[in-house]
Amino acid sequence: MRRAGTAAFMLAILLIPTHAHAQTSQIILLDTFGEFKRGDHFFVFGEVSQVLPDLFVVIQIVNPNGDLCQVQQLKPLSDGHFITDTTPLTGRICGLVGEYTVKVFYGDQSKTATFSITDKKATEVLEVEYLLAATDLVESKIGSLRESVGGSQLSEYEDRLNQIREMSSSQSAILQLRDLYSELLSVGLEDSDIYDLDIQFRPAVEAALEMTKKLVTSSIIDQAEAKKINSQIYSVMFYSHIGNAQTAIGAINDVYVQITNVDPQKVSSEQPRTYEEINQLVLNLMTKSNSIMNRQLKEEIGFIFARGTGPLYVGELENLLDILTKARTLDATLKREDSLTQLIKAEWEVLRESLLGAETLEKFVEKKDKVDKLYDAVILVRSLDKVDRFTSGEQKPELAVLIEPRLDDLLARLQSATSPDDILAVEQEILDMKNVIDISSRISTTISFSKKNNADPKLIESFEALLEKVKSASTLNEILGVVSEFDGTINDLREKRSPLSVLKFEYEKLKSKAELQADYESLVKINNAIRVIDTAIELDEGNPTINRIDKIEVLLSWASQQEPIIQAKLDSYTKDAYKIRASDILQRAKSLENLADLGTTHNRFLPGYSDYTKSLKERVRVAQNLVVKGDLDGADNMVRELFAEWQQVSKKYSDDPFGSEVGYSADEIKRIEYRKKLEALSSFATSFYNADFEEHAPEFNKMKEKAYDLINYGNFVDVDSQIKEIRKYLGENLEMKNKKIIFDISYNPEKEIWVMSGALDKQIMDRRENLYLTVYDMQGDTHSTLKFSDTKHGELFTQWYAPSDPGLYVVVLQYQSYQASQIVDVPEKDDATYTESDLTNVDYAREYDELKSFIDTFGGENYNSNKGKFDDVMEQLEAALGKKDFSTSQTKLSELHSMIERYLPNRSRTAVIEAYVQDDKLYISGALYKTVAFSEDIYVDVFNQKGERVDEILLKDTASGYFNQVLSKNYGPGIYVAQLQYHELTVSDFFKIS
Repeated sequence: MRRAGTAAFMLAILLIPTHAHAQTSQIILLDTFGEFKRGDHFFVFGEVSQVLPDLFVVIQIVNPNGDLCQVQQLKPLSDGHFITDTTPLTGRICGLVGEYTVKVFYGDQSKTATFSITDKKATEVLEVEYLLAATDLVESKIGSLRESVGGSQLSEYEDRLNQIREMSSSQSAILQLRDLYSELLSVGLEDSDIYDLDIQFRPAVEAALEMTKKLVTSSIIDQAEAKKINSQIYSVMFYSHIGNAQTAIGAINDVYVQITNVDPQKVSSEQPRTYEEINQLVLNLMTKSNSIMNRQLKEEIGFIFARGTGPLYVGELENLLDILTKARTLDATLKREDSLTQLIKAEWEVLRESLLGAETLEKFVEKKDKVDKLYDAVILVRSLDKVDRFTSGEQKPELAVLIEPRLDDLLARLQSATSPDDILAVEQEILDMKNVIDISSRISTTISFSKKNNADPKLIESFEALLEKVKSASTLNEILGVVSEFDGTINDLREKRSPLSVLKFEYEKLKSKAELQADYESLVKINNAIRVIDTAIELDEGNPTINRIDKIEVLLSWASQQEPIIQAKLDSYTKDAYKIRASDILQRAKSLENLADLGTTHNRFLPGYSDYTKSLKERVRVAQNLVVKGDLDGADNMVRELFAEWQQVSKKYSDDPFGSEVGYSADEIKRIEYRKKLEALSSFATSFYNADFEEHAPEFNKMKEKAYDLINYGNFVDVDSQIKEIRKYLGENLEMKNKKIIFDISYNPEKEIWVMSGALDKQIMDRRENLYLTVYDMQGDTHSTLKFSDTKHGELFTQWYAPSDPGLYVVVLQYQSYQASQIVDVPEKDDATYTESDLTNVDYAREYDELKSFIDTFGGENYNSNKGKFDDVMEQLEAALGKKDFSTSQTKLSELHSMIERYLPNRSRTAVIEAYVQDDKLYISGALYKTVAFSEDIYVDVFNQKGERVDEILLKDTASGYFNQVLSKNYGPGIYVAQLQYHELTVSDFFKIS
């Protein structure tokens, strides 16, 4: 079973586009996950926030045993929505009881969800039950249409329903009822028809209906095509209403596929296309049927790409691509029989023939202006059709009556058109009439949206007044004036509000204050406003539609008005409100004291328990004093942290009362965990020790000692880094090498697989050899094994499921009597979190580490002779660091600085040096005992407390051996040593910069 799962998983990997790792897009899934019965049908509906060209959504469903239940690859719609086909939860792979994992991949992004199958079996619904539900559904829909549909048409529907009732075949009757229900929705789709849908289908249906509407608006499809798609969507609603989920899922999936097919353009990009994109697009268009490029032109383009000279022709290729794209549009749309379309078609056919005869790229792109003109004319005819449809309905709206005379006059003039130029000549008139239709929709939508979102009543009134102007207008120019007025209103809203960055900053401050005062009512408004602002920022970076701009400006206007109101409310909190919150904090602090006293009564004889509760109560008093000082936020956070620590320590004492000789505390629990990790790494190194590691063992032990030191004085930040370094060191050096085997292993955390590739030194190259792979965990236990074979030439490649538990794993590969190993590190999934005291302590601990190393390096005999004095201060400092006693730590560090300056300088009767810094100037002076009276070059090296040489200073002494110099130097804070080497003698002086 595992092998079958692995093979299926490999298929899924192959389905992911090779360039996916260069793309990014967020994935949002509709939460329809939960518990399912065996026999139910499952699907995934979601959205990718940014649709990327040539990128597929890949969905994998993994069963409780880790086997692949199903994998699907699909294209999202151009608005980002996607839906999978149905997955029957039955069988030996997809029908197991337990938890399933759903993984969705799109580019670099992934999303994971889970659902479970219970041991219950889904009840099988009889066809007669579906028939009864379908009959009731259609009957109810006919009843809801009584007021809006004429009597004769309604009678026809009722007669058809009665005929269906008399049918003997249930299956045929259901199909007839489905078609009748679709027709009824086409006549009168109501909100209740959608709202009554099962919640798992409703978003997918709404998205499909909205997408179809957009395709018509943008003239990608016509009304007839849209009607066909909507009819399929209504069928989905039919099956959902009667409870047939399996058929509903399949039907909605078919709808999405059809929408994808009619809308192949997924992304419109403002950025210029790269050469690679042009390359791919042109080659794709070259392979399409009915291409307008002849063979010679295709060969020329092929030579351009083959020779790699494409970058020299990017401009020509851009123009070529534009011509090919517009040519396909012209071919697809010039099929109607009206005179204007036929006029453009006639010119296009002539131009198309000339393009087919163009034998060079240069001659081909020369005709771009003519193609552009015909394309623009087609777009205008589309807009004219939209206006014509608006005015030709049975129940004409008021605007249609106003537009119709002007439209008739325009159409009459166009009847005498002899070329596309005549159509382009009336471009503005066509666009004016289209804008008249659009403005009514824009204002109506904005009014509805404003009311729904509780916008300023005065703003709503101004929009309603504009709509009345549109309705009462007597000329087209009056309405076009309203267009300008409405756009001016939206611009005024934009100009009066604060810039988006400022508005967001102000709301972030309000959010912090509302959280501090626990004003949840204000928090809701603030979070809503921040979401609006974030959306507006995203729109600014993209290319939003006009309707979206209208709506977002309404919301931003609301946000701007609410900001001072919320600010005033948060500023108005009285002294009583302060007392209420302070009282709550003090009561919780007192409760913590009482818990500590109660615990001491029962556990005073446990190691370190009394010391811990004493420390806890001291910190509680610090929190109480913060309340007195008015820092309620600091006090509240501190009490919360102390409660969390108390629960953690109490649980540890309860689970293992004598597990620590010094007793438990939050820091001691961390120390125990870190020591366990180091012990595990040490045991791992011992278990898999080999001859190749022998030379690396001393460095490994040194790294461990440093980690233990960091643990002892509470430098947990650097402990984490040190443990990672040790793991990396073991991974690089503990592996067992063999001259006969070369192989490498990589871990892919996203796909959760290991990939191994390599080669064998084979004597016989004409046959395959069996290879055996064994994976061991950190305890030396066998995790898994695998048997496979190499190629006849000794190359090897395999991959398998990786363990999910973090740790080091040894992968041993055996070939005949030869063995080699590699170490693979599965990293920790979560990064460690640190308290504020941890981060403060790390600064002191790092400085102490530097000083220890500095003393060892430059102390020499002077340190050995004064070791007792240094060790006493260092022990006190380590104890203070361990307790996070920052005051003592700072005092002892200063004392250690003084001792270094006092005891460590290396002096001699034959040479002496003095160094100090004052006002960013380094003063160096000294003398040498010389037997020959002449001047010499002297070199002084300056090292900082990290042991790094930061300066090399060249001096010249006098004939008597004296030297004295002042240099402008800008060293950072810390302790420094200036070393002078004279022949075999080294002398030094230490100085400190605060």
